[in-house]
Amino acid sequence: MTMTQQQEIHPTIYISPMTAAPPQDMKQPAVVKDFVPHPLTADCIEEVLNHLLDSSGTLYSCALVNRLWSKIAIPLLWYHPFGNKLHGRKAQILFETYISCFPDDKKNALSMKKIHFQISKPLFNYLKYLRGFDWSNFQFAIKEWFSTMPQYHDLSSTLQSSKFFIANYLISRCSGLRVLRIDLDASTEDNRLLDLASLPNFRFIFSKLEKLEIQYDICCDNWRHSVDIISLFATKLSICSRNIQHISIADKNFRDFSSRLVPYVCEAFWQLIKVQTNLITLEVHEFWDPEKSELFYNALESQARSLKHLSISHISQFHLLLPTLTSCTNLETLEFRTVPDTNMETLLYTKDSTSQLSIKKLLCYDIKGDPKIHRLTLGIIIFMTNQHLRELYLPIEIRPELLDVICQYCPNLVNLHLVLTTPLLLKILPYISTLPLKSLALFDKDKLSFSIELIQQVAQSFPSTLCNLEINFLMTSQGLQYFLGNCKGSLKKLVIHNKIMNDQYLAVVTHYARVKRSLKKFKYDGRFSEEMLDNARVWIPEIENI
Repeated sequence: MTMTQQQEIHPTIYISPMTAAPPQDMKQPAVVKDFVPHPLTADCIEEVLNHLLDSSGTLYSCALVNRLWSKIAIPLLWYHPFGNKLHGRKAQILFETYISCFPDDKKNALSMKKIHFQISKPLFNYLKYLRGFDWSNFQFAIKEWFSTMPQYHDLSSTLQSSKFFIANYLISRCSGLRVLRIDLDASTEDNRLLDLASLPNFRFIFSKLEKLEIQYDICCDNWRHSVDIISLFATKLSICSRNIQHISIADKNFRDFSSRLVPYVCEAFWQLIKVQTNLITLEVHEFWDPEKSELFYNALESQARSLKHLSISHISQFHLLLPTLTSCTNLETLEFRTVPDTNMETLLYTKDSTSQLSIKKLLCYDIKGDPKIHRLTLGIIIFMTNQHLRELYLPIEIRPELLDVICQYCPNLVNLHLVLTTPLLLKILPYISTLPLKSLALFDKDKLSFSIELIQQVAQSFPSTLCNLEINFLMTSQGLQYFLGNCKGSLKKLVIHNKIMNDQYLAVVTHYARVKRSLKKFKYDGRFSEEMLDNARVWIPEIENI
């Protein structure tokens, strides 16, 4: 590259697919330079900028510092352009910049589809920077791009063929994907899947894959054919990709009904799990025949040393999961989208229920079936944590028996989220006062109006370590004033679910923020005037309506 080429930088190189334009409040490059430590090596700069992948505006600023920073920041800006939905102009800039990097024969092929535009070839080859690909967001973006064309209605018939043509070439010319999300969506007009297994340089593209998310929708008309494509892809992936750290496999409709995949598809997924050498996160629902559960748990147990996060739903053979959980010595987070259903007699007499779990965070979102069995299931899990649990998230109604287990076996909780009746809320207060809590979410299921005495009793039980609080207590603005005045700690985040809140409530929260100087975020249900909100923002940096 000559000096002239270095100075005459093409205007599109600084356009992130996420920003598509400089942020309005961006300082000029000369000003940014003043804040750059000197000297910094390229390796040091790269290490810093790698932590800014989710902050395209900041990366954009870094790209304007000088040529070295630009050389490092631009690939990161184009790392995962389809990570979010792109609309209108942003989608147009993205695709036209990409296609400007295409060779002439590919451009001619698009011209045959009546896709014409003039843009000079950029200095950077953006195709090789692609590391993340989301099929659903890609389809959305290309449709948005077509909608910006004057002859959009005439081109609608070529949209479907064009998206496969462009997607295949983009992926085939990248230097290897790290993130892949395959989403089969029934709401998409043409929901056929991209046939990734047929790409000629398959091993080169996917051998360094680190994160894989597969979502299929059995409500799609052609879902069986699509699942076959996914199965073949998973089989080939098992051969060449052994370092995937995050895998998610789920049916979009698993909350409504349980779907079962044919055995050879399940086996392809199990094999993909089994061959990984450093799987950290696994998210699945029971897509297999329950009688084949042992095959899944065998695959899961192969990751016992590396697995740190397990999210699982609709498990019907919970007693088979227990021995696998006890073997996962590094498991930190256990997440049940639905609390497992199991045979009570089998669960009570299994020897694994007396073993220990290493988990520090337990989350359970939904209960279906017999509440008694589910309370027993959760009680056994909590008992098995042997007082190691640090975070407990249970947005389901807690009954007295389970509450007793929590109070007895969870003395070290830092984060706690519970839904309780008013009597149980009062019962748990002495326990809460002993915890080293940083975050607390308490929801009163009865939604009874709190008296001043009750408000003071609740607030005074909160430990001084508490920083983040979420409540739905029904109280007046005066009650809220008493409540905040009796809290021992200095809250940094406050979330209040109370639809009757008005300006008087916001005045109380603003006063608390002004006095404490600690509150950084306030989320609310209710309606406040713009004048009161403007006044509150002077003292509270972030205010958001739920």
